[in-house]
Amino acid sequence: MNMNCKIAMDLAELYKSDVVSRETAEQIRAHLKTCPDCRRYYREYDMHDTTPALALPTDEELSGAETRLYHNLSRRMAMHRLWQIIGTSAAIGAGTIMLAVGIIMTVKTPNGKL
Repeated sequence: MNMNCKIAMDLAELYKSDVVSRETAEQIRAHLKTCPDCRRYYREYDMHDTTPALALPTDEELSGAETRLYHNLSRRMAMHRLWQIIGTSAAIGAGTIMLAVGIIMTVKTPNGKL
């Protein structure tokens, strides 16, 4: 593989996480020896947000229609999270009740009755 700056920068997170293959790591190190820009990028990489593409846009960056779409999506995601919480809580509650009923059913009084 021919290592260029674009590839070296794209692999920064994987390299820093020690996920790349040994051969790729060797190629990155060889490239870093000859490229001051990439060395600087790798040195400063940990100081920057590693997910700039996932940063949320500000309202000023969006047009009116995009703002409405973004807020609708945001509201739908919030509702989805709410339903996940409700569903999880219901499952935990049902499990707790079933456990309590099971314990009660196994407990016997001295005369064999509940």
